[in-house]
Amino acid sequence: MLEFLVSFFGTFTLFLIGKRTGFLDHPSSRKLHESAVPPVGGIAIFLTLLVFGRDNPVFVYSIPMFVLGILDDIFDLSYKVKLTATAFVSLWYVLSVPLETYIFGTKVPQILLLIWILGMVNAFNVIDGIDGLMGGISFLMALLLGEKSLAFSILGFIPMNLPPAKVFLGNNGSFFLGTFLSLASFQFFDGDIGFATLFLGLPFYEIVFSFLRRAWKRKNPFSPDKFHTHHVFCRRLGKWGSFITLLSISAFFNLLGLSEKFQTFFLYLVICIILFFTYSLFQSDYRGFDL
Repeated sequence: MLEFLVSFFGTFTLFLIGKRTGFLDHPSSRKLHESAVPPVGGIAIFLTLLVFGRDNPVFVYSIPMFVLGILDDIFDLSYKVKLTATAFVSLWYVLSVPLETYIFGTKVPQILLLIWILGMVNAFNVIDGIDGLMGGISFLMALLLGEKSLAFSILGFIPMNLPPAKVFLGNNGSFFLGTFLSLASFQFFDGDIGFATLFLGLPFYEIVFSFLRRAWKRKNPFSPDKFHTHHVFCRRLGKWGSFITLLSISAFFNLLGLSEKFQTFFLYLVICIILFFTYSLFQSDYRGFDL
C-alpha cells in the first residue's frame, strides 16, 4: 500500500515538474492527444520500485531499458538504436539466467528466448497508445504474477492516466514495464514462453498484427502510425469504450495463460481472429474489410 501512496504523490509531483520544465509529449500526426502531456508516469513507477523493489533481479535487468526510454523521450531515438539496445539487454538476461526455455512443454534453443524478449518488450511499447490502457493491463498482469510492489506502483500512476490523461507513461515507462513484465512472466511460467505469450496475449497480438499489416501495405514494419487496434477502436468506441474493451480482452488472455493448458492456444487464436475482423470492420466503417 505504501507503494501506491509514493507512486501517486510522485506522479503528481513529476507532473508539476514536467509542466514547469517543458518535459512534455507534444501532439503529432501519429498521436491521439491534442495537448502536451508530461511523460513522467514511468519515472514515478521506477522511483517507487527503486525504494521498495530494488532487490528484485527483474528490476535490475529492467534498469537499462528505463534509461533507454528516457533518452527516447528526450531525443526521439531511431528504431534501429532502440532495437540494438534492447537486443543487448535481452542477450544479457539470456546469458545470466539459468532457466531453460520451453514452448508448451517442449524444450527449444535459447536463441528463441532472446528473440521473444526483444519482441515482447517492443510489443508493450506498441500498445501504449491510448489513455489508461498500458497502465491498466500492466497492473493486472503484475498483480496476477505476484509482483505486488510493481502492481501498487502502477496503481498509484493510473488515476492521472485515465481518460482524459494528465500524465503519460512515456517511453521510459513502456520500455521499463515491457521488460519487467516480460521477464517476470518468463520466470513465473518456469521458462515456458508458450504460456507466457498467452498471458501477455494482447501486446503479442498487436505487434504481430502491426508487423503483418505494414508488410502487407509495403511499409516499413517498424514505422509508427495511427492504425493500431487501440487507435481504430478509439475512433469507433471512444477512449473509455476502447479502454474497457481492450482491458477486458487482455484480462481474458491473462487467464488463458494462467490455465497452463495447451488447448487454450486455440481459443486464443479464435479471439485474435474476432479481434482482427472487428478491427477491419471498424476501419472500413462497416462497408467491407480494410487494414
